[in-house]
Amino acid sequence: MTISISRLSLSVPEQLEQLPYPVYFVCKNVARWQELMASDRLPEDLEPWFERSLSTSDIWSAQPYMSLRQRGLDVHLVPDYMPGQICIIPSDDLRSEDRAFNSYVVACQYDRARPELCEQRLVINELNILNDTDHYLSHWPQPNLLPRNPQRGTRVENLVFKGMERNLAYPFRRPEFAESLQQLGIRFVVSPDDSATQFQDWADYTQADVVLAVRNNTTYDLTVKPALKLINAWLSGCPAILGPEPAYQAIRQSELDYIEVRSVEEVIDALKRLQNDPDLYDAMVENGFKRVQDFNADRVALQWRNVLAGPIAQGYERWCKQSPLQQKIGRPIQFLLRRRRHSRSFAYHMHHIHQGERLFGDEPTLP
Repeated sequence: MTISISRLSLSVPEQLEQLPYPVYFVCKNVARWQELMASDRLPEDLEPWFERSLSTSDIWSAQPYMSLRQRGLDVHLVPDYMPGQICIIPSDDLRSEDRAFNSYVVACQYDRARPELCEQRLVINELNILNDTDHYLSHWPQPNLLPRNPQRGTRVENLVFKGMERNLAYPFRRPEFAESLQQLGIRFVVSPDDSATQFQDWADYTQADVVLAVRNNTTYDLTVKPALKLINAWLSGCPAILGPEPAYQAIRQSELDYIEVRSVEEVIDALKRLQNDPDLYDAMVENGFKRVQDFNADRVALQWRNVLAGPIAQGYERWCKQSPLQQKIGRPIQFLLRRRRHSRSFAYHMHHIHQGERLFGDEPTLP
């Protein structure tokens, strides 16, 4: 029987110590979340609501709101900035035309350009901590994840890539890789590009045997990526074969956490090891179940609470004590300076996610 881990984790959420100040999550997708915004009382069954968290903006506004609210915190979901209040907003929704300098803005950076239209930042890769206004948080685990069917035992028949094919490193899109897998009796399953089904597929590990994550990203782009694919592999009960990404390496404690690879040949060797050594397969699965306890929804919610009650609250208190002159004149001037830095940061990011060295090589260009 397949069990939804999210439903188990949501049934008895751990209640957290209250925040010193209310926090407002700004969500621009009003049509999708209007019912939640209309009432501070959460629906009894949050499962279908978590499944609505499809876009990155949803994952960094509505999803943390629901997760923290169900744990008793004084948080709210709103369509716009609240003047004079702590406002958390996804980086994609930062707009200079909002001129939100009369709110204490905290931006969620995730895998985007460094946001500058804010007082502080929440980041998901420790390499993005550049000063004391940046705070690392683990990525929320997949809320609707369906774990691997344990009746599959230690078989290695389905290798899965939970992502769009264009994000798979080029050598693994070549027919030679598929042929090598066929010789081992392994089927390679890449998530569909169809937006109507891809989010459901990303969460479904029921028939997965091994997770592969070797991405077609520049080395710069990998510095803003989270360790989510590894955490989901642990949560799903699947061994993981991963590229040498900083986020994975930062939380690695032993060789049982995942198998690191740098080539097609190393992936094939890793799969052979897992096929020929059932004890290794079992050990990696059991290790994953232990490791993921440090990254489950309760732990991530506690991280959020501590950051919001600690450095965010402290910065907010200093901001509130600014002089009337600073509030009336200084904040708008500071906003203009931040807007310039924000534009430069976005341009830098957009260039370097497309241009630069890739771990597994570039895709050949057509003549």
